[in-house]
Amino acid sequence: MSQARLTLADWTIYATNLSPGQLSVAEALVLGRVRWQIELLFKLWKSQGHLDRWRSTKPWRILCEVYAKLLTLLIQHWVFLSSSWEYPDRSLSKAAQTVRKQAWYLASVFDSAQRLIEALRVIQRCLAAGCRINKRRADPHTYQLLLQFDHGGLA
Repeated sequence: MSQARLTLADWTIYATNLSPGQLSVAEALVLGRVRWQIELLFKLWKSQGHLDRWRSTKPWRILCEVYAKLLTLLIQHWVFLSSSWEYPDRSLSKAAQTVRKQAWYLASVFDSAQRLIEALRVIQRCLAAGCRINKRRADPHTYQLLLQFDHGGLA
C-alpha cells in the first residue's frame, strides 16, 4: 500500500445533519462507537445463535429451524432486557453464555408460570451479579464514555 492510502486509512469520517452546537466531535465519536455496539449485538446473534447453519437440505425445514433460532434469540434478548440492560457494564457475550447454560432449565419450567418466574429471577440475579466488563483507564469502553455524558465530561 502507498503512504497516501495508509494516511487515508487513519481517517474516520462521520456525516451528520446536526450542527456543531447540537453534537460535538467528541460526542459524534462516542456515538460512532455505540453504532459499533449495535453491530456487535447482530454479530452475537449470528455467531452464537448459529443463524447461518442448519442441519437439513429441505427448504421448509431450514426455514423452520431459522425461525426457531430467531425465537430463541428473541427470548434470550428479552431476558437481557428484563434483567441486565440497566447495567451498562455487562457483557452481552457473557450474558448470552449464562442464559444458554440455563436454557434447559428454562425450557423445563415453561409449563408452570410460577416456576418460570422463579427461574427468570435466578437468571436475573446471575446476570446482575456477573457478566461484568472490566473498566479500562487507557482506552475506555463505550459504556464508560457514555457514562461521562451523564457527568458532563464530553459535552
